[in-house]
Amino acid sequence: MARISSAEHSDALNTLRQWIPSGSTVFTILRHVSCSGMRREIGLVVFPRNTLRPIHPNYHAARALGLSLGKRDGVIMNGCGMDMGFDAVYRLGLQLYGDG
Repeated sequence: MARISSAEHSDALNTLRQWIPSGSTVFTILRHVSCSGMRREIGLVVFPRNTLRPIHPNYHAARALGLSLGKRDGVIMNGCGMDMGFDAVYRLGLQLYGDG
């Protein structure tokens, strides 16, 4: 887990709430899987309404969730045996709106 200050945490949440309004769809990209299969790097992508340019909120999502950012600009998720992309998006929804 990355150590961040409460100010960084609240700034990341405010920025993400602007980029990802309630009810938005967040897409995931599996960037890398470790040799052991216990760690994944997952990229997040959001297409804001009325625009065609995607937003990659990985840095702010990592700050909001207290996770590390990987070499491939993705959020590092530890664990196996479940859909870690779903877990990343669910955790993000819980942090932003209290509902996964």
